[in-house]
Amino acid sequence: MSDIPAMRDPFAKEEVTVDMLRDLDRTGPGGLIITDPLQVSYHVTHARLLDLRSPSRVIVYGHADLDRDLHHYAGHWDRTAPHLNSALEEHREAWTNQALCTSSLVRTLREDMRCHGMDLTRRPKFLGTKDGAIRTDDTFALRKNPRITFDLCCVQHRPGSLVTYLAMYDQGRFVSSWPSRITRNGGVPLAVREAPMRAELYLDTRP
Repeated sequence: MSDIPAMRDPFAKEEVTVDMLRDLDRTGPGGLIITDPLQVSYHVTHARLLDLRSPSRVIVYGHADLDRDLHHYAGHWDRTAPHLNSALEEHREAWTNQALCTSSLVRTLREDMRCHGMDLTRRPKFLGTKDGAIRTDDTFALRKNPRITFDLCCVQHRPGSLVTYLAMYDQGRFVSSWPSRITRNGGVPLAVREAPMRAELYLDTRP
């Protein structure tokens, strides 16, 4: 039998606490819990403080995730935190790898959304499609009025372009959506530039 001690997971003693979740709740829409693959810690921040083009920040939880889980657990913080830590123990490595492998085009699109007043507020989801493409789903809150959220679905078949589907919601109720194709040299996509204007127009017409 070898006398060499087993390697320990550096995150084994790290966990998200109830206090951190309460801090995330106070941070509001756009609040995120992130980690750095090179640092053994989790901390709460806001999407508007991050450069979302950087692959070095792994988003593991967001304000919208917290709202969903608190609703599921009837407002019990002491049940929500263990649920998240169990998910982190099971999926943290996969989430980290997915974040590091996210294409620069998707990361730049997230930064475009941030710069146009829409804050990432949920942990990104990554899926594979039947035809072998990579799909990324993000949720953003409108900074000026967080009742408006946007779901952004990106499907990437080739390195140089994305097919995107941007959908707007009002407190979870579908309002409208619009597809687009985005390339590296296209500048800030029209869909991103239009999104806050569409939201303002929609809100102006509400009774």
